[in-house]
Amino acid sequence: MGADQRNVAAAAEQLRAAGSVADLLGRTAASFVGVLDVPACTISRVIGDLLVDLVQHHREGGPNRLGHGYLISDYPLTRAVIEEREPKTVHAGDANADAAESALLAELGFDSLLMLPIEARDAPWGLVEVYGNGRRFEAADVDVARALAAEAGDVLERLSSPAQ
Repeated sequence: MGADQRNVAAAAEQLRAAGSVADLLGRTAASFVGVLDVPACTISRVIGDLLVDLVQHHREGGPNRLGHGYLISDYPLTRAVIEEREPKTVHAGDANADAAESALLAELGFDSLLMLPIEARDAPWGLVEVYGNGRRFEAADVDVARALAAEAGDVLERLSSPAQ
C-alpha cells in the first residue's frame, strides 16, 4: 500500500469514528488539508441554488466565512461539479480559468482550487473546496479527494439515517 493509500485509509478510519454530522464535516475538512497537504478546505451544503459554508479548516489562520452563502447559478463551474457530480480544478494562472472562481480565489488569497461533491443517498449533499497555493491539483490529487469524499458520503448517510 502506497503512502497516499495509507493516508486515505487512516483518514477514512477517522471519518468512520465521527459521532455526528458536525463532527464528520470537521474531520473531513481536516482530512483533506492533511492528506492533500493544502492550506485550507471548506465544506458547504447545497440547498437548492444556494451553497452555504458550514465548515472550514485552515492550516494557519485564514478567512472565516462560515455561514456565507453563494448562489450556485453565479458560479458555472461550481454548478457543473454539483450537477455532473464530477470534480473540477481551477488554477488562477490558466488563461481559460473560470473567471468567477478565479475572482473568488483571489479574494480568499489562493491560486488553485479542487472542487468535488459529497453525495448522500445518490444526490449531491454538499461541496468540498480544497484550496492551494503554488500548485496545480493533478489526477492523483483528484483520486485521493474522490476517495475521501466517497467515505464522507457513506458516513453521512449512516449518521443522517432515521435510525440514528
